[in-house]
Amino acid sequence: NNNGAGVRVLSHGETIGIGSRITENWFLSQFEGKTLEGLQLEKNGGEIDAITGATISSNAFTNAVHDGVQILIEIAGGGE
Repeated sequence: NNNGAGVRVLSHGETIGIGSRITENWFLSQFEGKTLEGLQLEKNGGEIDAITGATISSNAFTNAVHDGVQILIEIAGGGE
């Protein structure tokens, strides 16, 4: 169910110009409307493109979003 919800970065300690690119709209917009399974980097079988040169930051952010959504699903007691 896609209700138009997305993600955003409230704060970070990433390197400017590399990991800080997790705040860019093109990266964040990829998370909209994805299923739980899609909320992984493409290299891990998901639908999210990693930031070139910042794979660790991309993976960490994507995993955090995935885990947060999974918790919300569990709390709501429903499926995706």
